[in-house]
Amino acid sequence: MRGPLAELFLREARLARRIGGGGAMGVVFFLILVTITPFAIGPDLNLLSRIGPAVLWIAALHAAGGGYMGMIVLLWLTHFAIALSFGYLLLRMETPPLAASFAVLMFGLTWTNQETLMWSMQWSAQLALLFFFAAWWLLILILETPAPASGLTCLYTLSVLASGLCSSRNMTGGAVLAVFILLSGTSRRHWLLCGLSLLPGALLACAMWLFVPYHQATVLSAASFGIYYFLLNPLYLLLSFPGRAVDVRALVIFGTAKILITAWALAHSRGALRRMLWTFLVFELITAASLGYARSYTGLPSTVSSRYQYLSLLCFAPAAGIAWASLRKQAQVLVLLISLGLIAYPWRTHLPFWAKLRGSDVRQELQQKSDDERFDPSSLTAGRARDLVHQYHLH
Repeated sequence: MRGPLAELFLREARLARRIGGGGAMGVVFFLILVTITPFAIGPDLNLLSRIGPAVLWIAALHAAGGGYMGMIVLLWLTHFAIALSFGYLLLRMETPPLAASFAVLMFGLTWTNQETLMWSMQWSAQLALLFFFAAWWLLILILETPAPASGLTCLYTLSVLASGLCSSRNMTGGAVLAVFILLSGTSRRHWLLCGLSLLPGALLACAMWLFVPYHQATVLSAASFGIYYFLLNPLYLLLSFPGRAVDVRALVIFGTAKILITAWALAHSRGALRRMLWTFLVFELITAASLGYARSYTGLPSTVSSRYQYLSLLCFAPAAGIAWASLRKQAQVLVLLISLGLIAYPWRTHLPFWAKLRGSDVRQELQQKSDDERFDPSSLTAGRARDLVHQYHLH
């Protein structure tokens, strides 16, 4: 008997086969729309930051023909591109192949990424990471080029800006890459690149401060949220034990394990590999600080929400891969088998739960709520949501 996900996939595949070149036309339409929109709007940064994600969404919906399966495929394709970019960066930064393979496996297959890979709202965060990796590649090329490379530098700055425009979580991407620049050297050229790296994030932060309402956070609540986020993720959801809760005991257990693994990797790395590890560590620390400022009102239990696992896994995986590669052969095999069980098998139990939470439950609320009622997780009223379903032929 086929599961609901398999039935949905087969239905979409049959529709695509009947339509003929619809898939390719959708991709072409999407690429054309997202390419020409910035030229049509002009250089208004505030306007782009507000409507850019909406343009991406509308383009993606039309490209997918209104089918949610098309959006899920788009999520997985973007995830695949990020995993490839991640693996390429690891090897470029002189990561041992075994360690790089383990890191990509851990990041690419872990079930705790379910929200990012099964809820189309998270596509913006994925695109932000994809542009971030593009900026990092370009930065490496710039640093390796003796002569000034104005074309590469322009592309680099635009990639940093695009990353921040896609998701507010990645507005700090330029600051992270500035750390990588200073770890590579402190010449006048390096400081100029730092300034260019920080400029897009500073502009976007000013735009958000002026036009986007934000929650007031005390220093203590923001610091607590950031500390819990940093120390608990990504191990808390991966390693379960009886009586587990988001408390000080979990903070000590998972935080100690994470710090020891990270310290081991840093102590046994040199040159480009160490610079990369420090950069990922700073990336996660800056993310923890920004989430503490913006999300502390949601409470400490939300620090281990599945929506926060994607970036945490990305930043921790290289250190975990280096620690794993340093083990003896027998221990490597044992840890690999245990890891595969921890990261892959729970998909079987969590998929139905997520399909119900963001699938059948949402559809049921959409049908039952009156026009002026709101329904979780959307901020829209049910009436407006039904209008959008009809307008974009969502199914």
